[in-house]
Amino acid sequence: MRVQFGSFVFDSGSRELLRVEASASRIPHSASRPIHLSPKAFDVLEILLARRPNVVTKDVLLREVWPGKIVEEANLAIVIGEIRKALEDDPKSPAIVVTVPRRGYRFAGNAQDVEAEGTRNRPDPFVRSWLIWKDKTLPLREGDNLVGRHPACGVWINASGVSRTHARIVATAERITVEDQGSRNGTYVDGTKISSPHVLVGGETITFGSETAVFRQWSDEAAEGTEPVRRK
Repeated sequence: MRVQFGSFVFDSGSRELLRVEASASRIPHSASRPIHLSPKAFDVLEILLARRPNVVTKDVLLREVWPGKIVEEANLAIVIGEIRKALEDDPKSPAIVVTVPRRGYRFAGNAQDVEAEGTRNRPDPFVRSWLIWKDKTLPLREGDNLVGRHPACGVWINASGVSRTHARIVATAERITVEDQGSRNGTYVDGTKISSPHVLVGGETITFGSETAVFRQWSDEAAEGTEPVRRK
């Protein structure tokens, strides 16, 4: 996820918050400088940006950023203060990271998704494979596809039994593989737990912790013909 707001660029891939010149339309490296954020502050900002402009409750932030730990709300307030300071957001009257009384926080700045360097004017890769999870179709793009509960994952499976970053599916023209990313509950293909990259074939089931999806892959040769429509 790469998002620009005001004079800042947030890049989840490189885990950087950059301050850029207002006139730098292409955001060259020479016109930007990194802004320090602690790991927890970076994670909180990432969630707020991913779910903007919706409110993210304090309970969700505490659960996502401090998984499995008992943390006081005061710790979250300290992290929010750190983010506001980095973004030069007035703590007495914030306009970017806004407090919603008795609920949580939301990102209220004017933000837009931007492409990573080197991808501009590149046509979208052809989607030839996808996952079917419950009643949802989750497309797999060429390259890396992170699967997990964190909203920044390209394949977002929002379930408590799925780790924040659970698995990685790598799609190339030659093959598509799935690999567990040290998840708590493991990744299984057709019921067998995997411990190394597994080459996928169409129709296999992949279980990410508590959630099972079916892997589908397009094939020009195997695709059924279009059925004729009979009109009355």
